[in-house]
Amino acid sequence: MSHIGVLKALRDKSIKVDFITGSSIGAVIGAMYAATLDPDWVETRFREFLKSDLYQSIGLDRINSKKGSSFFQSITKPVKDMVSMKIVNDRLGLLKSKRLVSVLEYLLPVKYFNELKIPFKCISVNLNNGQDVIFDSGDLVQAVTASSSIPGYMQPVIMGDMMLVDGAVSMPYPVRLLKEMGADVTVAIDINIRKFVPFESPNLLQILSRTDQITSIRLNSYIKNETDVLLYPDTGNVFWAEFEKIDLFIEKGYEVVCNNLSKIQSKLNISIFKLLIKKLLTKFEK
Repeated sequence: MSHIGVLKALRDKSIKVDFITGSSIGAVIGAMYAATLDPDWVETRFREFLKSDLYQSIGLDRINSKKGSSFFQSITKPVKDMVSMKIVNDRLGLLKSKRLVSVLEYLLPVKYFNELKIPFKCISVNLNNGQDVIFDSGDLVQAVTASSSIPGYMQPVIMGDMMLVDGAVSMPYPVRLLKEMGADVTVAIDINIRKFVPFESPNLLQILSRTDQITSIRLNSYIKNETDVLLYPDTGNVFWAEFEKIDLFIEKGYEVVCNNLSKIQSKLNISIFKLLIKKLLTKFEK
């Protein structure tokens, strides 16, 4: 949801987005924006989704770490272990990929990449060989489904001989893709939790979430220098499925752009200056 606030602030500050890439929820919001170039529409559509029967039917509200913990805390340890083991052995994810497809068909106003208004790429990881898979053409819904299939929560997406999961596993900031697309100035958004509190009585979902967050933070520390401007919205110590806090997240996304506006504009000015110098040199050479 913080991504929406960032996009709204960029628009309000007259900073044009020419290319967009994303992994995980960044792929979802990125695709919605690339299809419309209207962050207000993206916000409205997501709010409609959170009030819809579809949202209630897929049970995302029930895997909130705080709400979900009550069940595990109320049963004895042997039963808790048995339930956890059955989930691990019998399912590839808590939510079937077809449910995620239904969500994305609801959220995305177009079905194919060639219907988008600006170039967009999203990334997934193939568990069968450990390689990245970049999507930039064809079926947009299928691509975003693969890019946002969080391991443990969503089932992997099977495409041919590939078993695809969330692109944030290997590339939480797909900045390299932006540069390949021709971007002169890149902005990345880091929505990871950065301050952890000790567990009291963690359940399976909380363990999965915490380990993923730690891995992502470590990975980000190595690749953050690839981007010109890295934004850190203050999302607090919240579980990723707490969608009821949409107002706070959008506000924090908007706020972080305002707080870093001079840095973004400085990078853009430098890029424009370099472009002018290049044109002048080319002219003199001719």
